[in-house]
Amino acid sequence: MEKQSFLKIVLTGPESSGKTTLAAQLAAALNTLWVKEFARFFLDGLGRPYVHSDLPTILRGQLAWEAWYRQKCVQTLICDTDWTVLYIWEQYRFAPQQSLIQIPENAAERVFYGLCAPDFPWQPDSLREHPLERDALFEQYELLLRAQNLPYTVLSGSPEKRFAHILQIVQHITVP
Repeated sequence: MEKQSFLKIVLTGPESSGKTTLAAQLAAALNTLWVKEFARFFLDGLGRPYVHSDLPTILRGQLAWEAWYRQKCVQTLICDTDWTVLYIWEQYRFAPQQSLIQIPENAAERVFYGLCAPDFPWQPDSLREHPLERDALFEQYELLLRAQNLPYTVLSGSPEKRFAHILQIVQHITVP
């Protein structure tokens, strides 16, 4: 990937694969901002179980947060999820006849993905649903990234190893 003036780093992958922890670490190391997962905010305040028709609202919220943070970043923005999570989740959870989540036309524009492998113990929380299906979901993420020709690297191993791996990559693809 060529050096450029702005880059969005997205951490994606199945539930409980270290995305949030890694996003915070990476943002701190790069002295930049990170966009949290809008779905957590939305679902915590929903007051009912979510349904298929909630997914576009969640995506719009995520994109709005990204746009807001993007205005405040000069070089690099870290995202603790993006449309890939909603796309995979919609397909896996709802298997819709017609998808409500569309792949953005500019999906590969100024972005690099860290695909977090589910190779450490599940950490339960109130929003996580599928502790035994993380490997199958991981495969779906990788298939999506490949099919869309999106630049990515798989992040596996200890949190320290993942952090060192993505930091090294990011330092080589952002403007020094």
